[in-house]
Amino acid sequence: MIPSSPAQLLEPTWLPCLFFDKTRSRDPTRLMLASIVGLFAIAARKTRKSRNLFALFKDPSPCAVQHFDDGGNFTDTDLRELSASSFGALSVPEHRPLWIADLVFYRTNRSVKYVQHGELLILEDVAAWSDVWPRLLTNFLFMFAFSMAICLNFGLFVVSLIKAKRKDHRKIQCLLANLAVCNILLALGFLIYSFLLDIYYDVDSFNTLLNLNSHSSFYQLWPFAKQLIHTELVDNMSLTQGFILLMISIDRYFALFHGYAPYVHRNVYAWAVAVFPYFLGLFVFDMALLGAVIGYQYAVVARLVAYMTPTPLSLVFTVCAVVRLVQQPPNIRHKHDDLSCSVTLLVILMLQLVEKFGIFLELLNRNFNFSIVIGDSEGDSVLAEVLWHIYQVSHYLILASPLYIPLFFLIFVGFYQSRVAAFARAIWRCLTCQPRVHLDYSTETMRSIMAEQSRNRQMKVV
Repeated sequence: MIPSSPAQLLEPTWLPCLFFDKTRSRDPTRLMLASIVGLFAIAARKTRKSRNLFALFKDPSPCAVQHFDDGGNFTDTDLRELSASSFGALSVPEHRPLWIADLVFYRTNRSVKYVQHGELLILEDVAAWSDVWPRLLTNFLFMFAFSMAICLNFGLFVVSLIKAKRKDHRKIQCLLANLAVCNILLALGFLIYSFLLDIYYDVDSFNTLLNLNSHSSFYQLWPFAKQLIHTELVDNMSLTQGFILLMISIDRYFALFHGYAPYVHRNVYAWAVAVFPYFLGLFVFDMALLGAVIGYQYAVVARLVAYMTPTPLSLVFTVCAVVRLVQQPPNIRHKHDDLSCSVTLLVILMLQLVEKFGIFLELLNRNFNFSIVIGDSEGDSVLAEVLWHIYQVSHYLILASPLYIPLFFLIFVGFYQSRVAAFARAIWRCLTCQPRVHLDYSTETMRSIMAEQSRNRQMKVV
């Protein structure tokens, strides 16, 4: 039983059928995809039930918006009564705990535009094609990068789980497939966010986008869109990405021990491991739920710890794995694949550390007014300039993370190198109309005998 409409997706009755229907396949790929879809359906219900946590989720009048007054309280304002001077405050992000989407996608160099006769553009029709296509050309590089990230992660997912040589999948391949799903969702959030803010509407923040559509008959969809795009796809998926990288590094460390089973034998365990990082990112460390339970100040601290801690821990496990694999003799089975995977993971984690360090400092500054000073005005200005560049590098790294992570794994990991090369050769033969290469069974039999003898020698050495 699969939901036939978006409205039915929000109902919980179809979820047990999706997970526990005995007529369906128990393939780990299907289970992982089904579990992720189920989590997003539950997140949608969570959004609908927690409207009292956000004042923006209240039902406004057709042209009314909610914003903070000088006392920090929400105030309803009719857009038609706004003057040009009083409208500027509506485009500033909310005075609430800020997170990654608020930092990366707030355009400080963009202000509200006006039409020729003095009326606010927010009350006029927008998104004419003559205005959209120049902005599309300006932001084409980002849109192309996000689209390529989705394609590369889909390729990483397919190569990791399709056409396995045996019934059981390797744990590392399942974890990388799970990371690919997370990167697809994160890149999708970046793509939609950039399209709405930079191309279609050309506004400075999602709050202005809400104000822009406050008089629309479909305004009730925009708070849900903000919850889905701003919170779930960007903020929470960035947390989930760190948790999955930590699980991959732990797997690489445990793979050093002889008693560690490298294959997944039970689909229930694979499903639980796949869902666990999404459960942490979407529910345990969700800002709305944490703020309702422990308060927003403590919620920001908890999310900062959850955001910053996985990367240093992952570096520790990965460095141990790389050092131990380098010390092993070259005839150990799967050494090339394991070493290339661990080294690639180490490079990715180094970039992640730079990214998260800059974001961590900026979040401290924006949420707690944390500042680093030297003592004199000239030194403080130089330090502020250096920190600004660090913040910008962190922004670009987090935007590029869904792109460079699958690219590194597909290019530098031995297991994926062979499959990508075989796929490229097949495409080249198809484009050049070359005949298929016939298999020489005598040669393949000799290679199998030699491989079996080599494996026996390796077992004797171990």
